[in-house]
Amino acid sequence: MSMLATFVQVDAALLERLHDEPDLAERLFMPELPSGAGFDVERMRAAVVERGPRLLAGALENFDPALRRQIEASIGRTHEALTRGEGGDQIFKLLQERMGSRRSEPLEGTHEVLSLDKAWHGVHYLLSGTAELGPSDDVASRAVLGGVELGDDFSGYGPARAFAPEDVAQLAEALGDSRVALDAAARYDADEMNALQIYPFGWDEDAREWLLSSLRELRRFYADGAAHGRGVVTCLV
Repeated sequence: MSMLATFVQVDAALLERLHDEPDLAERLFMPELPSGAGFDVERMRAAVVERGPRLLAGALENFDPALRRQIEASIGRTHEALTRGEGGDQIFKLLQERMGSRRSEPLEGTHEVLSLDKAWHGVHYLLSGTAELGPSDDVASRAVLGGVELGDDFSGYGPARAFAPEDVAQLAEALGDSRVALDAAARYDADEMNALQIYPFGWDEDAREWLLSSLRELRRFYADGAAHGRGVVTCLV
């Protein structure tokens, strides 16, 4: 079961509204319902039930304990149970709920969207030097899953998180330091990342440029948001 990180630039007015009405954050991230003859629900269910729990368990190894507890609660299984392969049906049920929730009209005040796809944990590692996803004093390491929580967990991977415009400006400045890119490139070590179970696992030298390119996109995204005085909302879905 994939965990994809999405970032959305928002006007300050919309960000204030999201703090007042956090349930609206779901409208920024929920996917459309798949359609067409190529979408096989039963095949997807079988794959999720068979592989989803252990994949999720592996990813949870390095999550902040509070975030891990939230995800375990949404699945109704502990990390140990997921490791044993339990909880596949519940994971699929949550996936169906997410896919069955059609997106409404875009919220007014929504702007550029960036998807880091599955690169989010690797990018976080390159920025922070750690697999842990908890709070940090280092500004750049907050770029992926920092911010302030918005409402409840609607995705199964923790609630959306918001950065105020001043936080976006601070992140843009930190990420714009040329040493960030140099340190990130030097930090890439496929063997070490596999040992630390950096999602989505299976790292090799061929993935280096993909991850560094994703980091460049994140740096550009925050710089653009800061230039326009916008906030950012992010979520794993």
